Amino acid sequence: MRVHLLSTAVAPLGSGLGGGVEHMIVTAARQLGELGYDARLIAPDGSVADVPNLRTLPGRLAPSAVGRDYDEPPAIDADGFLAAALRELETQLRPDDAILNFSYDWLPLFVSGLLPCPLGTLVSMGSLNRALDREIRHVARRRPERLAWLSAAQAASFGPQDSIRRIPPGLDLAGYRYNAHPGRSLCWLGRIAPEKGLDDVFVFAARTGQTVTVFGAMQDPAYWARLNRNHPGAPVHYGGFLHMPALAEAVRDCRALLMTPKWLEAFGIVGIEALACGTPVIAYRRGGIQEYVHDGETGWLAPADDLDGLCAAAERIERLDRAACRALVESRYTLAHYGAALADWLHALTAESMDPTGATA
Repeated sequence: MRVHLLSTAVAPLGSGLGGGVEHMIVTAARQLGELGYDARLIAPDGSVADVPNLRTLPGRLAPSAVGRDYDEPPAIDADGFLAAALRELETQLRPDDAILNFSYDWLPLFVSGLLPCPLGTLVSMGSLNRALDREIRHVARRRPERLAWLSAAQAASFGPQDSIRRIPPGLDLAGYRYNAHPGRSLCWLGRIAPEKGLDDVFVFAARTGQTVTVFGAMQDPAYWARLNRNHPGAPVHYGGFLHMPALAEAVRDCRALLMTPKWLEAFGIVGIEALACGTPVIAYRRGGIQEYVHDGETGWLAPADDLDGLCAAAERIERLDRAACRALVESRYTLAHYGAALADWLHALTAESMDPTGATA
């Protein structure tokens, strides 16, 4: 079976600017290939990914939904990557194909009912835009099997639903070595952008005196420069944008990972990456983070935006069992779990595209 994977349209794969979606789509291509599917990944020009069938296309990148006004109309660009990708797919699709869309964008959702094969969307963010929300709710009502979610909290942000299909990401645990004896510093992982809440990390470090190393793509250099100017004494350092395995080696040596999102984090893959190394997570109780940060077991949760609670939680790091952090990922977030969930979804997508006579709907 041919499966076309449609990448995020906001950045090339490998740039880090696509967030956890970059990991999810590349891993999906590899896992589906190992399961016998003919997986074909379509991504913007400049993408780099170690997958067998990567097709890159020119076209303007799409603006991120993050930070835009909720009522802003969707951007539809005839010269954009998404339009180019959908045009190319139109010339190749067969009724027995399937498309898995990883782009958080209005256009693929809108055309999903107009194609000769099913298109499923792995929704990667919470509610951010009125038009996009409306289209997601429309698909959820008419063809709920065509949507998959990263977490229950994320799905709930779009309103009540009868049932949801959750497909959280999976990790190759061979690349994340467990460490029972970390160093003294803490870390923070993610795009350097305001919605990720780095402001609170600087305040946390200044109040507690604990060193925090920040790793991630420098999406907003002006924001980073402003934080350093506003908090000159805070022991926060930039460790660069690291790729695997260097990233895992750095994280495994940290006492804990801080997660400080200012938005509803749909999942937060960096959290399970830390747990896989045995590094517990101290986070705000917001969004999908709550599905793997179990208070007092794999980390500590503070009320959203409660800096006092975040600082207090750091005093309790030593109570946590690092082996329990690793065990949680082994039991729920492996490549095998991810691949099986994707295969099950594809089975549901192809089943719904057949009418009782066996003809495609």
